[in-house]
Amino acid sequence: MQKRDLIYEDFMEDRAIKMFKDDDLNYSVYVQVFTTDNLPFSPITGDKKHIFFDYDKAATDGVVISGVCGKEFNQATQRYEVTDHTYVVGKTVKQSLPEDRVLRLMKKAAHYIILELNKPVIMSTMKCRPHILNDLDRCTKLITDESVDLDDLSKETGIAKDILENYRKDPDLLKHASHDEIQELGAKYFDVFFNRNEIERFRFMMIKIIGAYLKENKGTAVAYDPAYELYRMCQEGDWHGLAKMEEIWRVMYASHE
Repeated sequence: MQKRDLIYEDFMEDRAIKMFKDDDLNYSVYVQVFTTDNLPFSPITGDKKHIFFDYDKAATDGVVISGVCGKEFNQATQRYEVTDHTYVVGKTVKQSLPEDRVLRLMKKAAHYIILELNKPVIMSTMKCRPHILNDLDRCTKLITDESVDLDDLSKETGIAKDILENYRKDPDLLKHASHDEIQELGAKYFDVFFNRNEIERFRFMMIKIIGAYLKENKGTAVAYDPAYELYRMCQEGDWHGLAKMEEIWRVMYASHE
């Protein structure tokens, strides 16, 4: 933060507030950012996209918000983080104003910036805690469904019918099933409870959403690379992987009001 002339320094709601005369015509205000704030930058990309901080609401008629200084990319967490020197920066719109008027304008702007930093991020409330099925849950749901014919299931999975009958009588026995049996029953679970046409629609929806995200973040490896792996899975049409994704999406969607 290299400024020619510090004209005001104080604390507002425990935040450091600094005001500078940049040159003979321009002034700027700096408002400290805390880790727990409604952050004015994306922790993933460091830019202003896809964040809850509203730059327009933080600005005033006399001061425009020019950005953020002092954020730091943490190599360990692969995230952009707040430091002791992270500030939201505002600059006066009009030039050659009297200094007492500039101070009033920038104090008002600091107040609006702090309101936005303090703004709680409103997330949709959950009606219930979502329960994500694991492989054992899926096998249990399949084997205990009376509409599933055990003769057919035996032929399709290669698991002896008497073993399947025992699993149906006592699903807890599945805890001791072999890895291959769990894999076969888990694959059959998706065949029984998921419609391939629905999965195809879900696949194309994901391709469209992730494709747009990749275009926005091309050149930013920390954001691009994980999303690209997901995009590739959708492109290749991994049936069971996509079915698992839709299952999770359904559960999370149903748990919200």
